[in-house]
Formats: sequence, structure tokens, C-alpha cells
Amino acid sequence: MAEEKNDDAALPPTEMIYYSYEGNFELECNSSKIVGITKDGDDDTVEVFLDRTVMHAQGGGQPTDKGTITYCQPTNNSEVVIAVDKVTVNRATGVASHRGKTTNALVCLPAVGTPVRVAVDADTRRLLSECHTAGHVVDSAMAKCGKLMRPTKGYHFLDGPYVEYEGSIVADERPQVLKDLQAAFKALVEEDIPTKIETLPEAEANEVCNRIAKNFDMKDFGGGKEVPTDIRVVTVAGFPCPCGGTHVRSTGNLKARKWGILGMKAKKGVIRIKYAKTHKTEQLQTRLHAVSLQY
Repeated sequence: MAEEKNDDAALPPTEMIYYSYEGNFELECNSSKIVGITKDGDDDTVEVFLDRTVMHAQGGGQPTDKGTITYCQPTNNSEVVIAVDKVTVNRATGVASHRGKTTNALVCLPAVGTPVRVAVDADTRRLLSECHTAGHVVDSAMAKCGKLMRPTKGYHFLDGPYVEYEGSIVADERPQVLKDLQAAFKALVEEDIPTKIETLPEAEANEVCNRIAKNFDMKDFGGGKEVPTDIRVVTVAGFPCPCGGTHVRSTGNLKARKWGILGMKAKKGVIRIKYAKTHKTEQLQTRLHAVSLQY
């Protein structure tokens, strides 16, 4: 079978359905079309480019969505399912790539314009959305405790999520600060505060996100270009910031898995706040204090 190549620059930008508030919760799309496809060698791995997708592309500290792309093969009228395990987006062109393997025989590559059904693995999406929202609740807890610092990194993967900030906390104060952060996080979850997602002009996004403190540089989020761009702003627990990830509808959605702050590390002008879903947050607190304070 001949291998087809696609030039990202020649393809139209992908409509990322999850960017809007309601689109953030859509798990299936039946109105997508293929705008390009590449077969990887002789195996069943393909790279599919769509005009629109509900799948989250890896980036911004959040892992890729997984799911399926399904279409009908006209040569024998059979259904082909592609198990997508990686979605990425070219930030320069806005073109999203869906990479995966076909789960049944691929007679030939589908033609450009072929309609497909895109479906997200719902359980994984829910868990990753909770994880990302919990990271933003950490931001709000920091502000609530009077420890507002510039966030420098968010790691919202399930193998040990954390948020890092530029700043320091005196060693003797850390045990109490950690207790205060844990209490603030828990209170914000109990308040069941709705999440807000909106796309704003760059100047307005800058004003909204830096109203409390000058923590965000819009150039890091697609702004600062000759032609001002729109910025996606997510507000969680009253704390707005530029963000391209997926989220749950409310802080109350974090209660079932008992998301909470686990520990703090301070090293070389960086504060790292670790969080997780756990049923043992309180039992772990004493042990984590000892671990946290060795830095």
C-alpha cells in the first residue's frame, strides 16, 4: 500500500471542540471529516488529521485523550476503527494529529472528506479533567492563604501531579502553611464552585488573569503577536488563568475521589505543591511533612 504524506502547513486548522465551555464536556462527534491521513510504514499505525475533534491534544501539563475514530470503508462497506493513543497539535498551524492503530483490516486509506465518528474514552477524560481542575484549585488555595506566587509549571499527569511556583516559604512556616493549604483546598471543594471557561481578546484576558497579581504573561499562551489573539481563560474556584485543558463542571466534582493537597517541597526559589486523589490525605499528612521539610 502506498504511503501518503501530508504537510501540516497545507491543512486547515482543526476546530478543537473542547475549547468552549459546553464543548469541554462533549465526548463524541459525528460530524468530523478527514482532511489528511498518513500511514506509518507497513504496520497498521496511521496519523489522521480532522477538520474538528473532541479529543484533547497533549499539552499545557495535561496528557493526551485516548479514544476512537470510526469510519466506513467504501471498498467493502466495512467499519474501520482506529484506536487513538496520542493526540498532538502543531501550535504554529493549529492542526491536530490523531495517531493510532486500526483494530481491523485496512484495505486502503480513506479519502479526504470521509466522514468519521470521533469518540473519547470517557473514564480517562473524566479522571484527567478532575486532575487538571484540582491543580487549579491549588492555585486558588494558594491565593486564599495569602501565598500568591507566580505559577511556573503545572504537571497534571496521574503519576504524581503538582503545581510549581516561583518563590519561597520560610522553613519554620512550612508545616502550618501546608495545613492551611490543605484546609483551604478542602473548603473550596466543599463550596462546589462552578467552573468557567471563556475565550477572551488578549487585552481582556490579560486584565482578567492579572487582576489579583501580575502572574501571567500572555505571550506564553499565544498572545503578544502582531495581530492580537484570543486567549482561552479558565476560572476555577474564583481563580482565572490562561489554560487549554479540560475540566469538570464544579469543584464539588472533586469530592468523590477525595482530591487533596499531599505535600510541599521548597528548593532553589521554587515551591512545589503536590496533590492527588486519595482516601488517606489526613493519614499521610504527618509523613509528608517530614518529607517536605527536608528540602
